[in-house]
Amino acid sequence: MAKTKGLCIAAMLFAVGIMLGGCGGQSPHVVHISSDPSGAMVFYNDKVIGETPLNTLIEQRSGDYNIYTFRVLKENYVPQRKIFKEQLYHETVSDLIPSALHFVLEERKKYQIYITSEPSGAIITLNGEAIGETPFTTTVRERIGNPRVFDFVAVKEGFQKGQTVLKEFLPQDNGTVFVFPESLHFELKK
Repeated sequence: MAKTKGLCIAAMLFAVGIMLGGCGGQSPHVVHISSDPSGAMVFYNDKVIGETPLNTLIEQRSGDYNIYTFRVLKENYVPQRKIFKEQLYHETVSDLIPSALHFVLEERKKYQIYITSEPSGAIITLNGEAIGETPFTTTVRERIGNPRVFDFVAVKEGFQKGQTVLKEFLPQDNGTVFVFPESLHFELKK
């Protein structure tokens, strides 16, 4: 009788331990996330969790063969992602994800466009926003995602406006890629 009572108590304590400790008593795993440069927005499984550098708790997910995705974004830099996928049913978060994740962000390419006009001194707008007076150089950064339209307009008092529209396009099947021009010139007519 005492032996049965002892086994029942032991079984109850074991069950309570599992309920309180989560999956097999697994405690949350602390991960330090950093980036170079710092200040990148961090997403964990598509939810924002903060900016680098940061420490975060990653809990063991229920089920087998889970996927843990970390993504970092910073303006003017190419996004980076690291994915950790359970390969064995008994792997834990601690086995899978290192305690420190570091992302090295690559700056997006910059394209310099030298803009001139005849006569010089024309105000140039890009998509409705004034960006300079000819002659000058402007910088456009590459971007990943939907193609953009660049509407350059040159205006000078006493002259008709000039306009050049550049339309980015995604890489084509034949290998053609969009290339920004090195210069734009506007011939303004009276």
